[in-house]
Amino acid sequence: MSRRRVSLLALFLTVFGTIVFIVHEGRDVGHLKSVDNWIGTTEPEIKVKSHPCTEQLGWLEAYQFSYPIKYVSRDIIAIPSAKHERPSLSIVDEPLFEDFTTIDLAKSTTVDIPKCLPPVHLEVPNVNLSRVDASNMIFGIQTTMGRLKETVKHMARWLPHTNARLFAIVIEIEEKVADTKEMAKLEKEFHDQDMKVSIIHPVRPKDSFAQRYFSLVNVMYAARNDKTEWVVLIDDDTFFPSMHDLQDLLSRYDSSKEQYIGSLSEDWWAVNNYGLMGFGGAGIMISLPLAKIIDDHIDECKEHLRTTAGDITVMDCIYRFSSTKLTHVPSLHQVDMHGDLSGFYESGREMISLHHWKAGFKLEIEKMHLVADICDSCFLQRWQFGKDTILSNGFSIAHYPNGHLWSSGLRGGKVQKINLQEMEHTWGDNIKVLHSLAPLRDKTNARDKVAYKLLDSGKVDGMVRQVYFREGGGKDMDTVMVLNWRAGEAKKEGEFGT
Repeated sequence: MSRRRVSLLALFLTVFGTIVFIVHEGRDVGHLKSVDNWIGTTEPEIKVKSHPCTEQLGWLEAYQFSYPIKYVSRDIIAIPSAKHERPSLSIVDEPLFEDFTTIDLAKSTTVDIPKCLPPVHLEVPNVNLSRVDASNMIFGIQTTMGRLKETVKHMARWLPHTNARLFAIVIEIEEKVADTKEMAKLEKEFHDQDMKVSIIHPVRPKDSFAQRYFSLVNVMYAARNDKTEWVVLIDDDTFFPSMHDLQDLLSRYDSSKEQYIGSLSEDWWAVNNYGLMGFGGAGIMISLPLAKIIDDHIDECKEHLRTTAGDITVMDCIYRFSSTKLTHVPSLHQVDMHGDLSGFYESGREMISLHHWKAGFKLEIEKMHLVADICDSCFLQRWQFGKDTILSNGFSIAHYPNGHLWSSGLRGGKVQKINLQEMEHTWGDNIKVLHSLAPLRDKTNARDKVAYKLLDSGKVDGMVRQVYFREGGGKDMDTVMVLNWRAGEAKKEGEFGT
Protein backbone atom coordinates (compact mmCIF):
# COMPACT_ATOMS: atom_id res chain seq x y z
CA MET A 1 0.00 0.00 0.00
CA SER A 2 1.13 3.63 -0.46
CA ARG A 3 0.11 7.09 0.75
CA ARG A 4 -0.86 10.74 0.25
CA ARG A 5 1.16 13.60 1.60
CA VAL A 6 0.42 14.30 5.22
CA SER A 7 -2.52 16.63 5.64
CA LEU A 8 -2.89 19.19 8.39
CA LEU A 9 -5.47 16.95 9.97
CA ALA A 10 -3.01 14.06 10.02
CA LEU A 11 -0.41 16.26 11.69
CA PHE A 12 -2.95 17.28 14.30
CA LEU A 13 -3.79 13.65 15.01
CA THR A 14 -0.09 12.90 15.30
CA VAL A 15 0.17 15.01 18.42
CA PHE A 16 -2.15 12.55 20.12
CA GLY A 17 -0.05 9.59 18.99
CA THR A 18 -2.50 8.41 16.37
CA ILE A 19 -1.22 5.95 13.80
CA VAL A 20 -2.33 6.93 10.35
CA PHE A 21 -2.55 4.67 7.33
CA ILE A 22 -2.23 6.65 4.14
CA VAL A 23 -2.79 5.50 0.60
CA HIS A 24 -1.31 7.08 -2.50
CA GLU A 25 -2.15 5.54 -5.87
CA GLY A 26 0.90 4.31 -7.80
CA ARG A 27 3.18 3.52 -4.83
CA ASP A 28 3.84 -0.05 -3.78
CA VAL A 29 4.64 0.12 -0.09
CA GLY A 30 2.24 -1.82 2.11
CA HIS A 31 3.73 -1.09 5.57
CA LEU A 32 2.39 0.02 8.92
CA LYS A 33 3.18 3.74 9.08
CA SER A 34 3.48 5.86 12.19
CA VAL A 35 3.70 9.63 11.74
CA ASP A 36 5.17 10.33 15.18
CA ASN A 37 8.48 11.41 13.64
CA TRP A 38 7.08 13.41 10.74
CA ILE A 39 6.48 16.74 12.47
CA GLY A 40 8.85 19.39 11.20
CA THR A 41 10.09 17.38 8.21
CA THR A 42 9.55 17.97 4.52
CA GLU A 43 9.37 14.30 3.61
CA PRO A 44 8.31 11.58 6.10
CA GLU A 45 10.39 8.46 6.57
CA ILE A 46 9.59 5.33 8.52
CA LYS A 47 11.86 4.46 11.43
CA VAL A 48 12.41 0.71 11.63
CA LYS A 49 13.55 -0.76 14.92
CA SER A 50 16.89 -2.51 14.77
CA HIS A 51 18.40 -4.98 17.21
CA PRO A 52 21.82 -6.52 17.84
CA CYS A 53 22.53 -9.84 16.15
CA THR A 54 25.37 -12.20 15.35
CA GLU A 55 26.33 -13.45 11.88
CA GLN A 56 28.58 -16.30 10.86
CA LEU A 57 30.56 -14.86 7.94
CA GLY A 58 33.12 -17.55 7.18
CA TRP A 59 31.57 -17.89 3.72
CA LEU A 60 32.99 -14.46 2.84
CA GLU A 61 36.56 -15.80 3.02
CA ALA A 62 36.24 -17.27 -0.49
CA TYR A 63 36.15 -13.75 -1.96
CA GLN A 64 39.56 -12.80 -0.52
CA PHE A 65 38.60 -9.23 0.28
CA SER A 66 41.20 -6.82 1.65
CA TYR A 67 40.20 -6.51 5.29
CA PRO A 68 38.88 -4.63 7.11
CA ILE A 69 35.71 -4.04 5.06
CA LYS A 70 32.41 -2.31 5.64
CA TYR A 71 29.59 -4.85 5.81
CA VAL A 72 25.81 -4.79 5.98
CA SER A 73 23.04 -7.31 5.22
CA ARG A 74 19.26 -7.59 5.04
CA ASP A 75 16.74 -10.40 4.57
CA ILE A 76 14.04 -9.89 1.95
CA ILE A 77 10.76 -11.78 1.79
CA ALA A 78 9.26 -11.80 -1.72
CA ILE A 79 5.48 -11.50 -1.56
CA PRO A 80 3.33 -12.09 -4.67
CA SER A 81 1.42 -8.98 -5.69
CA ALA A 82 -2.35 -9.26 -5.93
CA LYS A 83 -2.16 -7.38 -9.25
CA HIS A 84 0.53 -9.67 -10.71
CA GLU A 85 2.05 -6.60 -12.33
CA ARG A 86 5.61 -5.41 -12.33
CA PRO A 87 5.83 -1.62 -11.79
CA SER A 88 8.76 0.36 -13.12
CA LEU A 89 9.52 1.53 -9.58
CA SER A 90 8.10 0.65 -6.17
CA ILE A 91 8.69 2.95 -3.21
CA VAL A 92 9.36 1.55 0.25
CA ASP A 93 9.21 4.10 3.05
CA GLU A 94 12.04 2.67 5.10
CA PRO A 95 15.79 2.37 4.60
CA LEU A 96 17.23 -0.76 3.03
CA PHE A 97 20.18 -0.65 5.44
CA GLU A 98 21.25 1.33 8.47
CA ASP A 99 24.81 1.57 9.77
CA PHE A 100 27.67 -0.44 8.31
CA THR A 101 29.76 -2.71 10.53
CA THR A 102 33.53 -2.76 10.09
CA ILE A 103 34.66 -6.39 10.05
CA ASP A 104 37.96 -8.26 9.79
CA LEU A 105 37.59 -12.00 9.27
CA ALA A 106 41.27 -12.47 10.09
CA LYS A 107 40.26 -11.83 13.69
CA SER A 108 36.99 -13.79 13.76
CA THR A 109 34.38 -15.15 11.35
CA THR A 110 31.71 -14.68 14.02
CA VAL A 111 30.67 -11.05 13.84
CA ASP A 112 28.47 -9.10 16.25
CA ILE A 113 26.27 -6.65 14.34
CA PRO A 114 25.08 -3.74 16.53
CA LYS A 115 22.08 -2.90 14.32
CA CYS A 116 20.20 -5.59 12.41
CA LEU A 117 16.97 -4.67 10.67
CA PRO A 118 14.04 -7.11 10.47
CA PRO A 119 13.21 -8.67 7.09
CA VAL A 120 11.56 -6.37 4.58
CA HIS A 121 8.61 -7.64 2.57
CA LEU A 122 8.65 -6.68 -1.11
CA GLU A 123 5.83 -7.24 -3.57
CA VAL A 124 6.83 -9.04 -6.76
CA PRO A 125 4.78 -10.18 -9.76
CA ASN A 126 5.03 -13.91 -9.01
CA VAL A 127 6.50 -16.30 -6.46
CA ASN A 128 7.09 -20.03 -6.86
CA LEU A 129 5.47 -20.35 -10.28
CA SER A 130 4.83 -23.78 -11.71
CA ARG A 131 7.01 -24.93 -14.59
CA VAL A 132 6.08 -23.40 -17.92
CA ASP A 133 5.07 -25.65 -20.82
CA ALA A 134 6.72 -24.21 -23.92
CA SER A 135 6.21 -27.27 -26.13
CA ASN A 136 4.62 -24.88 -28.65
CA MET A 137 8.05 -23.36 -29.38
CA ILE A 138 11.13 -24.47 -31.30
CA PHE A 139 14.28 -22.36 -30.99
CA GLY A 140 17.12 -22.20 -33.47
CA ILE A 141 20.68 -20.87 -33.31
CA GLN A 142 23.78 -21.16 -35.45
CA THR A 143 27.17 -20.78 -33.80
CA THR A 144 30.55 -22.38 -33.20
CA MET A 145 31.22 -25.28 -30.87
CA GLY A 146 33.32 -23.09 -28.62
CA ARG A 147 30.62 -20.49 -28.15
CA LEU A 148 27.92 -23.11 -27.63
CA LYS A 149 29.97 -24.76 -24.87
CA GLU A 150 30.27 -21.39 -23.15
CA THR A 151 26.53 -20.77 -23.20
CA VAL A 152 25.30 -24.02 -21.61
CA LYS A 153 25.17 -22.42 -18.16
CA HIS A 154 23.30 -19.42 -19.52
CA MET A 155 20.68 -21.46 -21.39
CA ALA A 156 20.30 -23.48 -18.20
CA ARG A 157 18.67 -20.41 -16.67
CA TRP A 158 15.66 -20.41 -19.05
CA LEU A 159 15.44 -23.53 -21.23
CA PRO A 160 15.35 -26.59 -18.88
CA HIS A 161 12.10 -28.35 -17.96
CA THR A 162 10.07 -26.27 -20.44
CA ASN A 163 9.52 -28.91 -23.17
CA ALA A 164 10.75 -26.36 -25.71
CA ARG A 165 13.11 -27.76 -28.32
CA LEU A 166 16.23 -26.07 -29.65
CA PHE A 167 18.25 -26.84 -32.78
CA ALA A 168 21.85 -25.63 -32.96
CA ILE A 169 23.69 -25.61 -36.28
CA VAL A 170 27.39 -25.65 -35.43
CA ILE A 171 30.79 -25.44 -37.07
CA GLU A 172 34.20 -25.49 -35.43
CA ILE A 173 35.34 -22.32 -37.16
CA GLU A 174 34.65 -20.98 -40.62
CA GLU A 175 35.56 -23.57 -43.26
CA LYS A 176 36.10 -26.26 -40.60
CA VAL A 177 33.38 -28.71 -39.62
CA ALA A 178 32.70 -29.56 -36.00
CA ASP A 179 33.71 -32.96 -34.64
CA THR A 180 30.70 -35.28 -34.54
CA LYS A 181 31.80 -36.98 -31.30
CA GLU A 182 32.25 -33.62 -29.59
CA MET A 183 28.81 -32.58 -30.81
CA ALA A 184 27.26 -35.70 -29.28
CA LYS A 185 29.12 -35.12 -26.01
CA LEU A 186 27.89 -31.54 -25.77
CA GLU A 187 24.36 -32.55 -26.71
CA LYS A 188 24.36 -35.02 -23.81
CA GLU A 189 25.45 -32.22 -21.46
CA PHE A 190 22.33 -30.32 -22.46
CA HIS A 191 20.12 -33.39 -22.13
CA ASP A 192 21.47 -34.14 -18.65
CA GLN A 193 20.03 -30.77 -17.59
CA ASP A 194 16.69 -31.51 -19.26
CA MET A 195 17.26 -29.20 -22.21
CA LYS A 196 15.87 -30.65 -25.42
CA VAL A 197 18.78 -29.55 -27.64
CA SER A 198 19.75 -31.09 -30.96
CA ILE A 199 23.21 -30.17 -32.28
CA ILE A 200 23.56 -30.61 -36.02
CA HIS A 201 25.92 -29.89 -38.89
CA PRO A 202 25.00 -27.22 -41.45
CA VAL A 203 22.36 -28.28 -43.96
CA ARG A 204 25.02 -27.94 -46.66
CA PRO A 205 28.75 -27.89 -45.89
CA LYS A 206 29.28 -24.95 -48.22
CA ASP A 207 26.61 -22.75 -46.57
CA SER A 208 27.72 -19.25 -45.55
CA PHE A 209 26.93 -17.61 -42.21
CA ALA A 210 23.71 -16.06 -43.53
CA GLN A 211 22.67 -19.29 -45.25
CA ARG A 212 23.21 -21.33 -42.09
CA TYR A 213 21.11 -18.85 -40.13
CA PHE A 214 18.34 -18.77 -42.70
CA SER A 215 18.22 -22.56 -43.00
CA LEU A 216 17.26 -22.78 -39.31
CA VAL A 217 13.71 -21.84 -40.30
CA ASN A 218 13.56 -24.87 -42.59
CA VAL A 219 15.11 -27.15 -39.95
CA MET A 220 12.63 -26.03 -37.29
CA TYR A 221 9.66 -26.20 -39.65
CA ALA A 222 10.56 -29.76 -40.63
CA ALA A 223 10.72 -30.70 -36.92
CA ARG A 224 7.23 -29.32 -36.11
CA ASN A 225 4.60 -31.47 -34.43
CA ASP A 226 0.97 -31.06 -33.42
CA LYS A 227 1.91 -28.74 -30.54
CA THR A 228 4.23 -26.41 -32.46
CA GLU A 229 2.99 -22.85 -33.00
CA TRP A 230 6.20 -20.80 -33.16
CA VAL A 231 9.72 -21.12 -34.50
CA VAL A 232 12.13 -18.68 -32.86
CA LEU A 233 15.48 -17.51 -34.21
CA ILE A 234 17.98 -16.39 -31.57
CA ASP A 235 21.70 -15.72 -31.16
CA ASP A 236 23.89 -17.75 -28.81
CA ASP A 237 23.83 -14.82 -26.36
CA THR A 238 20.09 -14.22 -26.47
CA PHE A 239 18.66 -14.51 -22.95
CA PHE A 240 15.03 -14.83 -21.84
CA PRO A 241 14.66 -13.76 -18.18
CA SER A 242 11.19 -15.33 -17.87
CA MET A 243 9.74 -18.03 -20.08
CA HIS A 244 6.40 -17.30 -18.43
CA ASP A 245 6.61 -13.72 -19.72
CA LEU A 246 7.66 -14.90 -23.17
CA GLN A 247 4.72 -17.28 -23.33
CA ASP A 248 2.40 -14.53 -22.12
CA LEU A 249 3.68 -12.26 -24.89
CA LEU A 250 3.08 -14.82 -27.62
CA SER A 251 -0.38 -15.67 -26.27
CA ARG A 252 -1.50 -12.19 -27.39
CA TYR A 253 -1.01 -13.10 -31.05
CA ASP A 254 -2.94 -15.55 -33.21
CA SER A 255 -0.41 -18.19 -34.20
CA SER A 256 -2.78 -19.60 -36.85
CA LYS A 257 -2.07 -16.47 -38.91
CA GLU A 258 1.17 -15.20 -40.42
CA GLN A 259 3.13 -13.50 -37.62
CA TYR A 260 6.59 -11.89 -37.75
CA ILE A 261 7.41 -10.67 -34.23
CA GLY A 262 10.64 -9.06 -33.08
CA SER A 263 12.36 -5.84 -32.15
CA LEU A 264 14.26 -3.09 -33.90
CA SER A 265 17.80 -2.18 -32.99
CA GLU A 266 18.19 0.57 -30.38
CA ASP A 267 20.52 2.28 -32.86
CA TRP A 268 18.55 4.25 -35.44
CA TRP A 269 21.48 4.02 -37.88
CA ALA A 270 21.03 0.23 -38.01
CA VAL A 271 17.28 0.56 -38.54
CA ASN A 272 17.75 3.20 -41.23
CA ASN A 273 20.32 1.11 -43.09
CA TYR A 274 18.96 -2.41 -42.67
CA GLY A 275 15.21 -1.84 -42.53
CA LEU A 276 12.18 -2.42 -40.31
CA MET A 277 13.18 -5.93 -39.39
CA GLY A 278 13.41 -8.18 -36.39
CA PHE A 279 17.03 -8.03 -35.21
CA GLY A 280 18.26 -11.52 -34.43
CA GLY A 281 19.75 -11.03 -30.98
CA ALA A 282 16.44 -9.83 -29.56
CA GLY A 283 14.72 -12.96 -30.87
CA ILE A 284 12.58 -13.39 -33.99
CA MET A 285 9.25 -15.19 -33.49
CA ILE A 286 7.68 -16.67 -36.63
CA SER A 287 4.32 -18.43 -36.66
CA LEU A 288 3.99 -21.73 -38.51
CA PRO A 289 1.95 -20.31 -41.43
CA LEU A 290 4.71 -17.79 -42.13
CA ALA A 291 7.41 -20.41 -41.59
CA LYS A 292 5.70 -22.49 -44.29
CA ILE A 293 5.95 -19.61 -46.76
CA ILE A 294 9.68 -19.31 -46.02
CA ASP A 295 10.08 -23.06 -46.37
CA ASP A 296 8.24 -23.05 -49.71
CA HIS A 297 10.69 -20.47 -51.09
CA ILE A 298 13.92 -21.77 -49.61
CA ASP A 299 15.82 -21.86 -52.89
CA GLU A 300 14.89 -18.35 -54.02
CA CYS A 301 15.70 -16.83 -50.63
CA LYS A 302 18.79 -18.83 -49.73
CA GLU A 303 20.57 -18.47 -53.04
CA HIS A 304 20.04 -14.76 -53.67
CA LEU A 305 21.41 -13.02 -50.61
CA ARG A 306 21.47 -9.24 -50.40
CA THR A 307 23.83 -9.13 -47.40
CA THR A 308 25.87 -11.44 -45.17
CA ALA A 309 23.43 -11.06 -42.24
CA GLY A 310 21.02 -13.90 -41.51
CA ASP A 311 18.27 -11.81 -39.94
CA ILE A 312 18.24 -9.53 -43.00
CA THR A 313 17.87 -12.60 -45.22
CA VAL A 314 14.85 -13.69 -43.18
CA MET A 315 13.30 -10.22 -43.53
CA ASP A 316 13.95 -10.13 -47.28
CA CYS A 317 12.28 -13.50 -47.76
CA ILE A 318 9.23 -12.54 -45.71
CA TYR A 319 8.76 -9.20 -47.46
CA ARG A 320 9.29 -10.74 -50.89
CA PHE A 321 6.78 -13.58 -50.58
CA SER A 322 4.33 -12.38 -47.93
CA SER A 323 2.38 -9.22 -47.07
CA THR A 324 3.20 -9.78 -43.38
CA LYS A 325 5.02 -6.91 -41.68
CA LEU A 326 7.07 -6.82 -38.51
CA THR A 327 5.22 -6.60 -35.22
CA HIS A 328 7.64 -4.55 -33.12
CA VAL A 329 7.81 -5.50 -29.42
CA PRO A 330 9.98 -2.97 -27.50
CA SER A 331 10.47 -5.34 -24.53
CA LEU A 332 12.56 -7.60 -26.79
CA HIS A 333 16.02 -6.02 -26.58
CA GLN A 334 18.77 -6.19 -29.17
CA VAL A 335 21.01 -3.99 -26.94
CA ASP A 336 23.11 -2.38 -29.67
CA MET A 337 24.86 0.01 -27.27
CA HIS A 338 28.42 -0.31 -26.00
CA GLY A 339 30.33 0.53 -22.85
CA ASP A 340 28.69 1.24 -19.50
CA LEU A 341 25.13 -0.08 -19.73
CA SER A 342 24.21 0.65 -16.10
CA GLY A 343 21.45 3.01 -17.16
CA PHE A 344 19.85 0.31 -19.27
CA TYR A 345 19.92 -2.36 -16.57
CA GLU A 346 18.81 0.09 -13.87
CA SER A 347 15.89 1.47 -15.91
CA GLY A 348 13.13 -0.74 -14.52
CA ARG A 349 11.88 -1.36 -18.08
CA GLU A 350 10.24 -4.64 -19.07
CA MET A 351 12.81 -7.04 -20.54
CA ILE A 352 11.46 -10.16 -22.19
CA SER A 353 14.76 -10.75 -23.96
CA LEU A 354 18.32 -9.49 -23.53
CA HIS A 355 21.30 -9.59 -25.87
CA HIS A 356 24.98 -8.57 -26.00
CA TRP A 357 25.41 -9.00 -22.24
CA LYS A 358 28.69 -10.84 -22.93
CA ALA A 359 30.17 -7.69 -24.46
CA GLY A 360 31.21 -4.52 -22.59
CA PHE A 361 30.58 -5.38 -18.93
CA LYS A 362 30.88 -9.12 -19.68
CA LEU A 363 28.08 -9.71 -17.22
CA GLU A 364 27.67 -13.05 -15.47
CA ILE A 365 24.01 -13.13 -16.27
CA GLU A 366 23.46 -16.56 -14.75
CA LYS A 367 24.41 -15.05 -11.37
CA MET A 368 22.38 -11.89 -11.92
CA HIS A 369 19.33 -13.96 -12.84
CA LEU A 370 19.51 -16.45 -9.95
CA VAL A 371 17.04 -14.43 -7.87
CA ALA A 372 14.39 -15.37 -10.47
CA ASP A 373 14.29 -18.77 -8.76
CA ILE A 374 12.57 -16.98 -5.90
CA CYS A 375 10.40 -14.52 -7.76
CA ASP A 376 10.63 -15.05 -11.56
CA SER A 377 9.91 -11.61 -13.12
CA CYS A 378 11.48 -9.72 -10.20
CA PHE A 379 14.86 -9.89 -11.98
CA LEU A 380 15.92 -6.24 -12.57
CA GLN A 381 12.79 -4.99 -10.79
CA ARG A 382 13.39 -1.68 -8.97
CA TRP A 383 12.63 -0.50 -5.45
CA GLN A 384 13.41 2.87 -3.89
CA PHE A 385 14.18 2.65 -0.17
CA GLY A 386 13.71 5.80 1.85
CA LYS A 387 15.14 8.97 0.35
CA ASP A 388 18.41 7.82 -1.14
CA THR A 389 18.68 4.17 -2.24
CA ILE A 390 17.52 2.19 -5.29
CA LEU A 391 17.82 -1.56 -5.71
CA SER A 392 17.87 -2.79 -9.31
CA ASN A 393 17.46 -6.45 -8.46
CA GLY A 394 20.36 -8.58 -9.59
CA PHE A 395 22.41 -5.67 -10.96
CA SER A 396 23.11 -2.91 -8.45
CA ILE A 397 22.28 -0.99 -5.30
CA ALA A 398 22.65 2.73 -6.00
CA HIS A 399 23.00 5.34 -3.25
CA TYR A 400 22.15 8.99 -3.99
CA PRO A 401 23.73 10.92 -1.08
CA ASN A 402 22.81 14.45 -2.19
CA GLY A 403 19.03 14.28 -2.12
CA HIS A 404 18.30 13.70 -5.81
CA LEU A 405 15.54 11.15 -5.13
CA TRP A 406 13.26 13.49 -3.21
CA SER A 407 12.28 17.15 -2.94
CA SER A 408 14.46 20.09 -3.98
CA GLY A 409 15.94 22.85 -1.88
CA LEU A 410 17.38 20.53 0.76
CA ARG A 411 20.61 20.79 2.72
CA GLY A 412 20.98 24.46 1.99
CA GLY A 413 21.09 24.18 -1.80
CA LYS A 414 18.95 23.70 -4.88
CA VAL A 415 18.72 20.02 -5.80
CA GLN A 416 17.20 18.82 -9.06
CA LYS A 417 15.14 15.69 -8.46
CA ILE A 418 15.93 12.82 -10.83
CA ASN A 419 13.10 11.57 -13.03
CA LEU A 420 13.40 7.81 -12.55
CA GLN A 421 11.06 7.06 -15.44
CA GLU A 422 13.82 8.29 -17.75
CA MET A 423 16.65 5.92 -18.66
CA GLU A 424 20.08 7.17 -17.60
CA HIS A 425 22.33 7.58 -20.66
CA THR A 426 25.47 5.90 -19.36
CA TRP A 427 26.77 4.26 -22.56
CA GLY A 428 29.47 6.03 -24.52
CA ASP A 429 28.01 5.66 -28.00
CA ASN A 430 26.78 8.82 -29.65
CA ILE A 431 23.89 7.02 -31.30
CA LYS A 432 20.28 8.02 -31.90
CA VAL A 433 18.03 6.00 -29.59
CA LEU A 434 14.92 8.15 -29.15
CA HIS A 435 12.79 5.68 -31.14
CA SER A 436 13.79 2.85 -28.81
CA LEU A 437 14.88 4.04 -25.36
CA ALA A 438 13.25 7.44 -24.79
CA PRO A 439 12.68 9.09 -22.41
CA LEU A 440 16.33 9.58 -21.47
CA ARG A 441 18.28 11.64 -18.95
CA ASP A 442 21.93 12.62 -18.70
CA LYS A 443 24.41 10.48 -16.84
CA THR A 444 24.50 11.21 -13.11
CA ASN A 445 27.73 12.63 -11.68
CA ALA A 446 29.84 10.22 -9.66
CA ARG A 447 29.48 12.43 -6.58
CA ASP A 448 25.68 12.17 -6.79
CA LYS A 449 25.43 8.40 -7.34
CA VAL A 450 27.42 5.68 -5.59
CA ALA A 451 26.82 2.27 -7.16
CA TYR A 452 27.39 -1.14 -5.59
CA LYS A 453 27.39 -3.80 -8.34
CA LEU A 454 26.42 -7.43 -8.00
CA LEU A 455 29.55 -9.48 -7.35
CA ASP A 456 28.03 -12.91 -6.86
CA SER A 457 24.91 -14.83 -5.94
CA GLY A 458 24.23 -18.35 -4.76
CA LYS A 459 21.64 -20.62 -3.19
CA VAL A 460 21.86 -21.26 0.53
CA ASP A 461 19.25 -23.17 2.55
CA GLY A 462 16.36 -22.36 0.23
CA MET A 463 17.25 -18.71 -0.19
CA VAL A 464 19.16 -16.75 -2.83
CA ARG A 465 22.05 -14.76 -1.41
CA GLN A 466 23.19 -11.73 -3.41
CA VAL A 467 26.55 -10.06 -2.74
CA TYR A 468 26.87 -6.45 -3.90
CA PHE A 469 30.32 -4.86 -3.82
CA ARG A 470 32.11 -1.55 -4.22
CA GLU A 471 35.87 -1.28 -4.18
CA GLY A 472 37.30 1.32 -1.86
CA GLY A 473 39.95 3.84 -2.71
CA GLY A 474 42.40 5.87 -0.66
CA LYS A 475 41.16 5.83 2.92
CA ASP A 476 37.83 4.22 1.95
CA MET A 477 37.40 0.53 2.71
CA ASP A 478 35.82 -1.97 0.35
CA THR A 479 32.09 -2.29 0.94
CA VAL A 480 29.99 -5.47 0.89
CA MET A 481 26.18 -5.45 0.93
CA VAL A 482 24.30 -8.75 1.21
CA LEU A 483 20.65 -9.42 0.40
CA ASN A 484 19.09 -12.76 1.36
CA TRP A 485 15.96 -13.45 -0.71
CA ARG A 486 13.26 -15.87 0.45
CA ALA A 487 9.86 -16.71 -0.98
CA GLY A 488 6.87 -15.67 1.10
CA GLU A 489 3.12 -16.02 0.88
CA ALA A 490 0.62 -13.39 -0.19
CA LYS A 491 -0.56 -11.18 2.66
CA LYS A 492 -4.16 -11.33 3.70
CA GLU A 493 -6.34 -8.27 3.32
CA GLY A 494 -5.71 -5.82 6.15
CA GLU A 495 -2.34 -7.35 7.06
CA PHE A 496 0.52 -4.86 7.47
CA GLY A 497 4.04 -4.74 8.74
CA THR A 498 7.49 -5.78 7.63
